[in-house]
Amino acid sequence: MDAQTGNMEDEFNAMAPSTVEVVMGEVKKRLGSALSIACAVDGSQMSDRAMAVGLSLFNNRRGDKFTVIHISDATKTYLSKHLLPPHLKNYYIDMAHGARVTAEWLCREKEEGRSTCECLTRLADKRGVELLIMGSWGRKGEKLDVLGTVSDFSLRQSHCSICIVRSTGSSIGGMAGGSGGGAGVPAGIVSARPAKYLFATDGSHAAHLAFCFLVTYLYRPTDSIYVVMVTSSDGTEEAKTVDMYKDYMSKHKINGAGYVKCIDRMTMTVPEGIVEAVTQYGCDVLVVGISGYGRKKLGSVSTDISNRASCTTIIVKDSREIVRNRYTAAGSLSLATEMQVTPKTPQEDVI
Repeated sequence: MDAQTGNMEDEFNAMAPSTVEVVMGEVKKRLGSALSIACAVDGSQMSDRAMAVGLSLFNNRRGDKFTVIHISDATKTYLSKHLLPPHLKNYYIDMAHGARVTAEWLCREKEEGRSTCECLTRLADKRGVELLIMGSWGRKGEKLDVLGTVSDFSLRQSHCSICIVRSTGSSIGGMAGGSGGGAGVPAGIVSARPAKYLFATDGSHAAHLAFCFLVTYLYRPTDSIYVVMVTSSDGTEEAKTVDMYKDYMSKHKINGAGYVKCIDRMTMTVPEGIVEAVTQYGCDVLVVGISGYGRKKLGSVSTDISNRASCTTIIVKDSREIVRNRYTAAGSLSLATEMQVTPKTPQEDVI
């Protein structure tokens, strides 16, 4: 690039709005003012925790929609009564009512030939869910270095953004009451404690999209956002990107700060650096965007973070990018078949 061309680009960039401003307009145009939130439940303690997080993110004033989704399996005849759909419905709807949220109960029997994971993601996609919340593990128990089958599959295959809730993370939606498994007294009021978000960026469009999603739909005036960019370089160029976010937050009176975290690639990976920053800055929730979408359905960094993070993690997806890639890989006919909305069957219970 010659000097004249470089000067022209500098002049153009000075006149053009920031990338974050441009993406913010894109997000608001595509998603609208309200958010469609769904929480997948199975009667486990992690489901209770996921519900608490989901209810804390719900905003009634802007007209959000909250749906509780359960995929039942009639072949599991050994399940206790309190884990069956009728009891779960009462338990989770009461939990939402205690948080002053009107929730829709959506229960569907697992389809023959499909896994619980597939049924859940298909149902969420067909219902237009924009943020699907679930526990990192279900009734089988939690492992800290991996995800459960359902959460891992949903993270990779769903069109919507995913919130993975872990028992080891600081709660952004602590509930009063409730003992897990739907067996105890329904939980009560959602905690209004301010949340600390760690937003990890790599400067990509996917990262800008995640930041705009966070600011528009999750952030509250009492919350704070810490922007972090992890790099193995000296951080000079990365600082420019972080400053762009800081300028945006300052302009729009968003509480927060921005940092460049330099690491030694010989001793630490980027995902490890991001996870370490969560503890370093005392954050409750980690937010990242998918970058490098490909055959694995999820960028390698996003995959690694999802497994390593011990806190609640929100992976923001660009649904248009996902559909575009699936269209390219599968062709228009198969994609149209997959995305068609099937009529409600007697197995589906919507209240």
